Amino acid sequence: MHIFSMKRDTKKKSIEKIDNAPLLYLSLSQHIGKPAEPVVAIGEQVKKYQIIAQGAGVMSANIHAPVSGIIQSIGKHPQAEGSMTDMIVLANDFRYEELVLPSDDVAGLTPEQIIALIKDAGIVGEGGAQFPTHIKYTLQGHKIDTFIINGTECEPYLTADYILMKEYTSQLFEGITIVNKILNASRIVLSIEEQNKDLLDVFRPFLAKTEYNHIQVKVLPNQYPQGGELQLIKSVTGKVLPRGVLPRDEGIIVSNAGTVYAVYKAVAERKPLTERIVTISGEESKRIGNLEVAIGTPISHILQSQGLSGIPDEDIVVLGGPMMGKNVVDTSAPVTKGSSGVLLFRKKEIKRNNCISCGYCVDVCPMHLMPMKFEENYRKEKYSQLEKYSLSLCIECAACEYICPSDVPLIESIKKGKQKQREINN
Repeated sequence: MHIFSMKRDTKKKSIEKIDNAPLLYLSLSQHIGKPAEPVVAIGEQVKKYQIIAQGAGVMSANIHAPVSGIIQSIGKHPQAEGSMTDMIVLANDFRYEELVLPSDDVAGLTPEQIIALIKDAGIVGEGGAQFPTHIKYTLQGHKIDTFIINGTECEPYLTADYILMKEYTSQLFEGITIVNKILNASRIVLSIEEQNKDLLDVFRPFLAKTEYNHIQVKVLPNQYPQGGELQLIKSVTGKVLPRGVLPRDEGIIVSNAGTVYAVYKAVAERKPLTERIVTISGEESKRIGNLEVAIGTPISHILQSQGLSGIPDEDIVVLGGPMMGKNVVDTSAPVTKGSSGVLLFRKKEIKRNNCISCGYCVDVCPMHLMPMKFEENYRKEKYSQLEKYSLSLCIECAACEYICPSDVPLIESIKKGKQKQREINN
C-alpha cells in the first residue's frame, strides 16, 4: 500500500541535541518480556551509564542511567497512552558525572563476548518491537544465511533511521561487521526505500572498502508496511515464512539500523543504550527535526523545546509514527528505547460508521487477516472468537484503518482485543 511520506522537510534536518530534562522517567518495561528489576534505592546517587535495573529472567533487558543524579522514586507512572507501569524517576543533578567505561580490542572479541556486551548494554530492537537483541542473536545452533539491516523506515514523517544512516554511516557499517561476527551470514543486505536512494551516494565510499564490499544495498519500493519483519524478508529474499516460524529458524536475522548502531556503541565504545534519535514533526509542530534525546526524557520536555507548554486543545500528540504510534494522553510520559518520533497533529473529528463489507481492510492486510472480524467480535464481546481469526498475528500496522472508508475503529478493537486475550489467558 502506498501512503504519503511527509518526510521531505525532516530529511534535511541534521541530528541535534537538546538539554537534558530535570527529571527522567525510566520505565522498567522497555522491552518484550518481564520488567527489569531495580538495583538502586531511593535517594541513591548514580552516574551516567550506571545500571539501575537489571533484566529479570530470560526475556528481559537492563536499564541504565542516561544522566547523573539521584534516584527520586520507584513506582507507578503513566505511559504515553495513560496506562500505568513501574518506572524509576531520576533527578538530574547536571553534574555530568559518568562511569569510567572499560576499553578493549574489538577485533579480538569472540561471538559470545559480543553477545554478553549487547546484553549488558540493555539493547532492544529500536524499530518498535523492543525485542531483547542478545536473545535474537543467540542462535542455538542455527546457521544464518542472510542478515538484513532494516533501514526502510516506512511510516510517514519518521526520519530517525534515515538521518542515522546518513550521519553515523561509519558507525553503522562497523556495527554491521560486529553483528556479523556473531551471525557469520554469507549474505548481508542493507535495505532502504526508493525515496531514500540518495543514501546510495553516502554509502558508496564505504562499500568500496574491502571490509565492507560484501554488503549489498537493496532499494525497495515505497510501500507500507515495508518495514515489517516478515514483509521485509519477503521483499529481500522472496521467502514467505510460515506463520509461527521464527526468521532465525529459516536462516534469517533482521535488525533495525538504530539497533545495529547501538551494538556498535556497546561493543566499540562500551556505552549502554541510554539515548536514541527521535523525529519531531507533524502538521502542527512549531519545530521539526531529528533530536538525539536521553531515554526517559518526558514528552513535555520535548514539547517545551518547541516552545509549547502543553498540548493545545485543538491538537494531539503521537509518540512514534502516525500509523503505529500511541496518542499521548499524559505528556509526563517518557521516550523509551522504541520511541521513534514525537508528532503533533491537528485534532480531527472522526465520524465512525458501520462496516460496509467492502473488504478493503482484508486486501491491504500484510498478514492476510480479516480485521473487520476483530472489530465485530470485540464489539459483540465475543473475545474467545478473536483468536479464531488469528488476532495474535496482527502487527498493528493500521493499514486496515487507514484504508477503511467507514472509519471503523479497527485498531482500537485490535489493541483492546489483545488486552482482553491477555486477561483471559492470565
